[in-house]
Amino acid sequence: MNTIDILQKAINYIEENLKAEITAEELADLSGFSLYHFYHLFGSYIGIPVLAYITKRRLMHAIYEADSGKKLINVALEYGFNTHAGFFKAFKREYGCSPKKYLKIRSAKKPVSIDLRAEGKIMLTQTQIRQLLSNWDINTKSEIGTIYVAGGAVKANNTWNIGEKYVLKTGMNISGLRTHIAITNALKAEKINTASPIKTKKGEDFVVIDDRYFVLLNRIEGKFLTPEERYRSDRVETGKKYGEAIGKLHKVFVKQEENIEVNNNNLYKTVVDWALPETKRNMEQWGCPLPDEFFKDYLDNFKDLYLKLPHNVIHRDPNPSNIIFSNREVSGFVDFEISERNVRIFDPCYCATGILSEAGKIENGYEKWPELLQGVIKGYDNICDLTEVEKQAIPYVIYSIEMIFIAWLGNKEEYKNIAMVNREMLLWIWENKDKCTFK
Repeated sequence: MNTIDILQKAINYIEENLKAEITAEELADLSGFSLYHFYHLFGSYIGIPVLAYITKRRLMHAIYEADSGKKLINVALEYGFNTHAGFFKAFKREYGCSPKKYLKIRSAKKPVSIDLRAEGKIMLTQTQIRQLLSNWDINTKSEIGTIYVAGGAVKANNTWNIGEKYVLKTGMNISGLRTHIAITNALKAEKINTASPIKTKKGEDFVVIDDRYFVLLNRIEGKFLTPEERYRSDRVETGKKYGEAIGKLHKVFVKQEENIEVNNNNLYKTVVDWALPETKRNMEQWGCPLPDEFFKDYLDNFKDLYLKLPHNVIHRDPNPSNIIFSNREVSGFVDFEISERNVRIFDPCYCATGILSEAGKIENGYEKWPELLQGVIKGYDNICDLTEVEKQAIPYVIYSIEMIFIAWLGNKEEYKNIAMVNREMLLWIWENKDKCTFK
């Protein structure tokens, strides 16, 4: 039995015994690990300590049963909370508000048992990784290194550095991988550096095992800038480099459009139908509600602007971690798996908000960020000539991006801190909207 199956067995046991006492010791025994190793394995892989996970699942079941008509105090006691006050405290820590307020804002969803394999979870040992690397004509004894995503805040469990030259990546979105490959081929034709696949010994772009792909990519020379490097005194110039690089990327996309097959997406519809109402509930739930004026302004003004915005193929995820620098100049891009056709100013705005998400690590970071935003937009405008409508729409595209983030992050445990940052960001952006304009 491999590690995934062992952890799944523990998760199933937890789900079946939520109304009984569950100890970490019995879960460790069930899994065949020492207590220390089980704690470490569960926390690093599931993204939350095991006891916190048990509490979270109990809260989810209890609030669902309360929403279905049972008395809150009764379900709290059934799920192991000794007092109403104890349940209230645990619930507010997890969901940001009281149970009563939560049920007023939203309906509780029926908890669904977690299936690690269905969620695409994977855990590979170094021996297994080296066995996979034998599919390529490289040194399989190269050092295997950890990669961090979300600006270095989250450890990636599906990507590894292989020596100094390669990156091994796995996933289940084979269609997205094919999009990435098509785009990297188009960019290589224009001499733009990207993380492109290394052919296997059989001449294939990737390997598929049990519906999961494994692809070996070349590493682009350089690294993404740290927050300290982005927020230096030359912030405007740094922003321009990001913006100009995205502009040049878009020029290639337009030129190579016939060779790039991606889905069309309607940003405005995505926000209005899903992200906006979810954001409204989410912000209220966590005690940072936006005024009705914000939502009225968005709905009244962005719809007409959106219809006039230029569309083309975009990167869709040009966060600063996916834009590589070498010697303070952009040396390439990575990760085109979710590229799509959408409003083109999405990309520079997304890059700018990604930089804003790091502002809390910098002294007076929020006050310094508008210079970076102006730099990104000016740099993009230098290459792609923004229309007047695009300039007017910039704050609304930024609002859209933040609402999508807030709605998507929801209650994802591994991104809980990032979710809080994005809620604070949107509130700050609205209160300082005059600093997010471009003329």
